[in-house]
Amino acid sequence: MGAIDAFVRTFSLMVEAKKLYIPALIFSLLLAPVAAYLLPSEPSFEITPNQTTSGDVMIEQYGGDVEEEFLDYLAQLGKAFAVMILTSTIIGSIVQYAITKGVLLHESGKDYSLGELLIDGLKHLPGVVIIELIFMVVAISLAAVALIPAVLGALFLPWGAVLILIGVLLLLAVLAITTSLTAIAIPLYADKGRISAAFEAFGMIFGNALSSLAFGVLLWVGVIAITMVTGPLSFAAEVILPAGIASYVSQFLQAPFNALLLEFLCVGGVVFYREIQKMEELKKVDEELMKLGIEI
Repeated sequence: MGAIDAFVRTFSLMVEAKKLYIPALIFSLLLAPVAAYLLPSEPSFEITPNQTTSGDVMIEQYGGDVEEEFLDYLAQLGKAFAVMILTSTIIGSIVQYAITKGVLLHESGKDYSLGELLIDGLKHLPGVVIIELIFMVVAISLAAVALIPAVLGALFLPWGAVLILIGVLLLLAVLAITTSLTAIAIPLYADKGRISAAFEAFGMIFGNALSSLAFGVLLWVGVIAITMVTGPLSFAAEVILPAGIASYVSQFLQAPFNALLLEFLCVGGVVFYREIQKMEELKKVDEELMKLGIEI
């Protein structure tokens, strides 16, 4: 029940602390024109044959231009993603910490201003980036380990099909748990004020594995629901508007929903962090009662 309670509480808390949506919206609006400018338009893949003649025979050669166009597109896309990741990591980490700290203060009944939160986020930018990098490496490592049965199964097909299925299910479970793991790392840091506190997430998450698994899946459901709204808007803009402005309009239409997604993840992390704290406190009470000989 802890995961469901946290998921439901996330939405009610987003409504209660609605001004925390503003930093996320500002961040998304700032990133929108950058993304529109950097992301290349999709290649047309128009085939222009090279024609040569040999006597009365005309020879046409295809393929060279298409390959060059596609490789150029991939190169531009790679550069765009590199710049966007760097920009979003720096600004996004500030906003993430600000929202997380704001939720913690709201839960404690304390007053706060958005300006103070953003300044606090700027001060803690290095800590947030370090934590995110470490937990990203951990998540990738765990996912790689989970894929081992699937890789072994692929080597022994068709008998290895069962191993592939086990590997896929194990990978989904690991990804769900690591989603919850990364979600509570920054709340721990913001709550206790030291980077080492973020590593307490491992004990909290793996000590409540079933709830963590369920909450990770619920976070995916929320993310998918929000992204399902942005997809049609982006597609409509690309189809209706001229290519020159379609990307800009598309990015600005997506910005409010991207902001909602960022706020949802930050608030959800804080709520689940508090929920696990309550669960662990109840476990301690149960243990104390059992020591006293009182059966629950």
